[in-house]
Amino acid sequence: MRVAAVSWEIQDCPSIDSFFDHFRRLVRSCAGCGLIVFPELPCLELLTHRDDLSPADMPGWLADQFAPVIGRFSEIAVEAKTDLVAGTYFSRANGGVTNNALTALSDGAQWIESAKVVLTQFEAVEWKLRPGQGLKRHLSRNFGVTVCYDSEFPLSARSLAESGCVIQAVPAFTESEYGFNRVRWSCHSRTIENQIFVIHRSLVGSLGREPVPGAYGSSAVLCPPHPEFGAPGVLVETPFNVEGVAIAEIDLGKIQSARDSGDVRNWHDRDRGDWTVTSIE
Repeated sequence: MRVAAVSWEIQDCPSIDSFFDHFRRLVRSCAGCGLIVFPELPCLELLTHRDDLSPADMPGWLADQFAPVIGRFSEIAVEAKTDLVAGTYFSRANGGVTNNALTALSDGAQWIESAKVVLTQFEAVEWKLRPGQGLKRHLSRNFGVTVCYDSEFPLSARSLAESGCVIQAVPAFTESEYGFNRVRWSCHSRTIENQIFVIHRSLVGSLGREPVPGAYGSSAVLCPPHPEFGAPGVLVETPFNVEGVAIAEIDLGKIQSARDSGDVRNWHDRDRGDWTVTSIE
């Protein structure tokens, strides 16, 4: 299976059509991939010409821009014959706004929205977003999505893996090396704990002001550090802080081989330890 991780650099964007032109260019650079994954909130690019909006008004305004055209992502997925984790976008629901990962399937039958479950302080306090509840996975697909901060919690990936996912897609937006390392190192941990592939993507570039004074990162296809895949745990990675695409051929059958062989078998051994804590005075 050929997969792609996309780093999106914020560019001057005067209209929603300009956004989709940018989006389509990047999809075309991933020709032949069965799964393409974009970062968290590439839609922030539309704020290049809206410096009048307060942080609290931004999510609702962006949600309203995309609501009438959300079907375009499905059209692009069908045209490219790929499953497309199109990044995350704001969506109005039940009187609030959520940050939703949007997955458009290659057959065009439907798309999947899965809201970010755990919010950062900026998202909760400045943007006033609502957290999502639970994760979603299409039964015919072997991948699931956790958004940025959610990937830092082991149960998020374990829940996906126990449902049958062997690929975890992680759209991310991190402003600093600190944030990037937290997400990237967490993604590496998820590959080890669950013996799965993780596709981590980053937003890069800057608006020169909040909410994107700067963005830091690279995109990569990560794997368990196992003889089946290689010691580094990184199959391919984009250069840091520039737009780019990382494409890798992954063999899903090797996941089961990795789980069943070797000196450590994390997936099978995950419930075998007695982790009871005894407090002693």
